Amino acid sequence: MSREYQKWVREHQDQAWSLARYLLKDAAEAEDAVQDAFIKLWNHREAIDPERVKPWLMKVTRNTCLDRLRRRKPEDEVADEHVVEHQGPAAGAERGELGRWLKKAIEGLKEPYRSLVILRDIQQHSYDEVARATELSLSQVKVYLHRARKQLREQLAEVRP
Repeated sequence: MSREYQKWVREHQDQAWSLARYLLKDAAEAEDAVQDAFIKLWNHREAIDPERVKPWLMKVTRNTCLDRLRRRKPEDEVADEHVVEHQGPAAGAERGELGRWLKKAIEGLKEPYRSLVILRDIQQHSYDEVARATELSLSQVKVYLHRARKQLREQLAEVRP
């Protein structure tokens, strides 16, 4: 295995897993999706500009997750109370009551809003990286993020005392 590929895995595996975990709501399935994304990265490693690995990988991870969600049958959905939480990179953000409300509110967002919030606000990718990962224009990313944040504020305003 090339050293460059190993470096890419070390640098990006936590963010790819976090994105997949938020989108799929299932730790085991998120791990499978990330593994699929890294296999695609390995298969395309010669054609990818090393400066663009991160947005490329986030795009592939997101698309892999969306494909998995489309294939799910309604009875395959896992109820939130049965999900076993994996202590991954987002574990700190999930602590506390507000964290649980925020996580639930983010999970309730429709695509592409959910992906945009995860990529930009949680993982703190640049707007350009988010645009490349989601295949949206920069202006679409900004407009959709504004709408997503507004929906989150409205949902959280309902639960705040």
